[in-house]
Amino acid sequence: YIYRKNIAEPLHQIVSVTQKMVQGQFERLYVESGTEIGTLAENFNFMGQTFANKINELKEVVHREQDVIRTLNILNELNSSIIFKLNAAEVLETIVLFSNNIIKSEIGAILLIDKESRQITHFASSLPKERGDITRLANNIVYELINNIIPIRLSASSGGRKFIDITEKTHMEINNFMAVPVIIGGETLGALILINKIDADEFTMKDEDIALMVSFQGAIAIEKSLIHEEMVQLAKTDGLTGLNNHRTFHEDLDEEIKRARRFNRNLALLLIDFDYLKKFNDTYGHQGGDTALRQFSGIIRRNSRSIDSAARYGGDEFAVILPETHLEGAVKTAERIINETNMHSFNILDTKAHLTVSIGVSIFTDDAISKEGLIKAADDALYLAKRTGGNRAVTFRKYKAEASK
Repeated sequence: YIYRKNIAEPLHQIVSVTQKMVQGQFERLYVESGTEIGTLAENFNFMGQTFANKINELKEVVHREQDVIRTLNILNELNSSIIFKLNAAEVLETIVLFSNNIIKSEIGAILLIDKESRQITHFASSLPKERGDITRLANNIVYELINNIIPIRLSASSGGRKFIDITEKTHMEINNFMAVPVIIGGETLGALILINKIDADEFTMKDEDIALMVSFQGAIAIEKSLIHEEMVQLAKTDGLTGLNNHRTFHEDLDEEIKRARRFNRNLALLLIDFDYLKKFNDTYGHQGGDTALRQFSGIIRRNSRSIDSAARYGGDEFAVILPETHLEGAVKTAERIINETNMHSFNILDTKAHLTVSIGVSIFTDDAISKEGLIKAADDALYLAKRTGGNRAVTFRKYKAEASK
């Protein structure tokens, strides 16, 4: 009995626990202390606990490594999706989609602002238009990020005035949100925003870390796409006035003529030329003339619609393509440009100067059925306007009437 109780049974327990340990199950031995077997059991318990702790540590390391690998795989997939995209809107939409999927949020959005004006230049959101507009919320968040730089994680359950200040007047049910900065060129020029964590009351620090990695990876592609857009814009526009250049004018006119012919729609063309600009340049110099051209481009913009296409045709000559515009509408636009030019004081070297313009108007297909014919018709009308004193708009119809006399 003494042998069984003090030796055989404790040894049997040690054998049993050892076998379970091999299978990854760690149990504690309960043996009376004070004997050699008891000391052995205590040492065995200590060894088993040490093994268990080391295994748990290894599991945590493996789990962390798996999380890192998973995140890197997702970022690699994101990079593969955006690396060849040169359109900023497509890049932003891809980043929003990935962010929603990886962090499990109901709504995602990303916006960029202009470095100087701080106005929104690009915006993408996964929120359907019929469900609401989060532009105001995005504005509030991006300015909070610009001022404080650090990411934001807020929820309704935690309360706080900041959550209310940012989310008020959004007319949406917002339970929680997280935002991280989009840093381009060392400056916070945007925000990646995630709203309403799925199946959770709030976003976690881990979510924030992943969002920061997505933002950092996405910022590289965003910057590249913005540079590409700028290069394309520079290739399309006139460097002095910011209007379309001669090449872009011809491309746009080709497209508008095709559209007008396909859908049987009206199309008008204005050709605009300064009156006596040579005398103006002789007085104020060519630098003064360039200043006048820049200021006049603003007059054209103010009197053009968003669907119109204005260009510097060459030298001091400008062109405006007016889609879906009949003769009367084109003449009214021309007269508005002439009237504002008459009233405008061109600020040249702190001197107020005045200029006038002449405009020729042609209509597709009343005056011509081809691009070259339409341009020539407007040019002929412009010639008549200048020959009869300038500071007026003349239609090709009137030019033909005069020519027939």
